[in-house]
Amino acid sequence: MYLNQKTFLNSIRKNNLCFVNIFRVHQFTKVEMFSICSATQSEHMIECFKNLQLELFKKLGLKLRLLDMPPNELGASAYQKYDIEAWMPGRATWGEISSCSNCTDYQAKRLNIRYRTREGDIKYTHTVNGTAAAIPRLLIGLLETHQVDSNIIQVPEVVAKYMETDIISKAKFIPEIKLIKHLKNDM
Repeated sequence: MYLNQKTFLNSIRKNNLCFVNIFRVHQFTKVEMFSICSATQSEHMIECFKNLQLELFKKLGLKLRLLDMPPNELGASAYQKYDIEAWMPGRATWGEISSCSNCTDYQAKRLNIRYRTREGDIKYTHTVNGTAAAIPRLLIGLLETHQVDSNIIQVPEVVAKYMETDIISKAKFIPEIKLIKHLKNDM
């Protein structure tokens, strides 16, 4: 299941200089992936999510690193979590653009999501979820990675075919805009 979601964060720390400009914003759009599966499928499913995310970002020409998060970095629900970070040249640092987590049966127990096996046993499902793409952060990575000079951005080939152009550049001519006021005659 894929979900395009708008997210609101109220936990922005203004004193943390690592999160400045548009990298850490209060509201953003993201694409989520979610799977409800059996206990025997969840480890395979998180690997599928991770591989799908890596394949997508590699096609966009991003320099990536994959982090298999240690236990002290996991939330209460996660059994395993991968973070995918892209190199952001303008910030001269790595930035998280995606993640995926295997929550085993933690969420299913709280939501009472169960299934019946072929043998007739009732078991809790496992849940696997991931942020396929945090859109503002992905855009930062794309723009900074593919910036040719201060006025030109080379569009990745997989995106260019949808945009019908392979470069984004500063407009050479900005048309003059005149305000035209239309009055409707009520008579």
